[in-house]
Amino acid sequence: MAEPAPSPTAPPPASSGQLLRRIGLLAATSITVGNIVGSGIFRSPHSVAQQIEGLPVVLLAWILGGALSLAGSLVLAELAVLHPRTGGLYVFIKEAFGDLWAFVFGWASLWVIKPTVIASIVSVFALYFAEAVGLDPSTQPWLGAGAIVVLTAINALGVREGAGTQTLFTLLKVAGIALLCGAAFFLPHGGPPPADGPAAAAFVPPPLLAGFVAAMISILFAYDGWTDVTYCGGEVKNPRRNLPLAILGGTGLVIAIYVLTNLAYYTVLSPAEVATYEAVGSETVRRILGAGGAQALAVLVAVSTFGTTNGAILTGPRVTQAMAADGLLWRRAAHVDPRRGTPDVALLIQGALAILWLLAARGFEDVSGWFVTTSWLFYGLSTAAIFVLRRRHGAPAEGYRTPLYPLMPMLFIGVTVLLIVSDLTASGWRAWAGVAIAATGVPIYLAWFRGRARGR
Repeated sequence: MAEPAPSPTAPPPASSGQLLRRIGLLAATSITVGNIVGSGIFRSPHSVAQQIEGLPVVLLAWILGGALSLAGSLVLAELAVLHPRTGGLYVFIKEAFGDLWAFVFGWASLWVIKPTVIASIVSVFALYFAEAVGLDPSTQPWLGAGAIVVLTAINALGVREGAGTQTLFTLLKVAGIALLCGAAFFLPHGGPPPADGPAAAAFVPPPLLAGFVAAMISILFAYDGWTDVTYCGGEVKNPRRNLPLAILGGTGLVIAIYVLTNLAYYTVLSPAEVATYEAVGSETVRRILGAGGAQALAVLVAVSTFGTTNGAILTGPRVTQAMAADGLLWRRAAHVDPRRGTPDVALLIQGALAILWLLAARGFEDVSGWFVTTSWLFYGLSTAAIFVLRRRHGAPAEGYRTPLYPLMPMLFIGVTVLLIVSDLTASGWRAWAGVAIAATGVPIYLAWFRGRARGR
């Protein structure tokens, strides 16, 4: 049997400190925005344009993707208000489905989800940082590893330092994207060529429905990260007010950013050119500012992905620490630095695993396929928790409630199933391998706790 979870008022172990509520609304919103907006908006519009043609349909797809993410956020906000504790999805799954499924999620988060997220994002950071400062491509793995070490050390100093770094880089990336959009809208440039030009003739999109479904995979990947602030639920000030505002307000702000950025791309490039140039952001800025524009865009992407990496490093260890505090993982991983109030052991474990994934991989595409399906499986399971908890306890008597219940969770779960099936097909063995590693949590849990029970 698993040891019972300590009550929120129970004193921490004498050998460690405790996580403190030091994250305000701005920092919490920065975690949401910063963890969503990484490299996706600079890469995904190209993939989307290869599947669907024409600005109105493209904008509809991005708005729909944001609305679907917002549907999940509306449910998650209720769960976060009801259970404003460190661990986020782990807590929601544990409350609804018990220790086994909570352990499986935490096991997957520890070994696959967070380390591969960090490794994939930091690989993009290293690519653009090396381009911005003129370093040899062979230095990129070590640049990425160095970034993980630096950001892990910053977050080990304290949650204020980690959240402050997140706020700073989120503000920088939003300001940089605003400058990109402003340059596209207001600075002189040639504009997109005629729709019937030579490039357009070479571009033939797939049928609309099939293309729209394929485009949604890239779009929902770009929106990934809206769950992350819940992992810090035990450290957010006034969580009943600030968590819903951070989740919903942050997701809404990202929708606006993504729509405006796509408008900027299509103001400068034709639909066929957006589909042709993989580095669509770089090409857009180059058309406006010349050769120096691509350099400026490299700096912006490096800043954006550095901030997103920090957000993943900040939030990930909270799941491991919460599991260990509940007796579902090695006790040592529950340690919180008594002076700084940080989950120091969990941070070190995560940093080491992320570096191993980074050095073993061959770039973004090689590692990113591991976590998408696995993450969305647990997004769907967490969303389904609201049905169990509503049946068990009823709707909240006061405060925030999920609007249009049960439509919102049903809509999100349906989209999640579609995304998982599509990604299992598109990402091949990596997606299946990520799910398989998560599935090993079941026999490990049964063997581990059966052995502990026999030892008592």
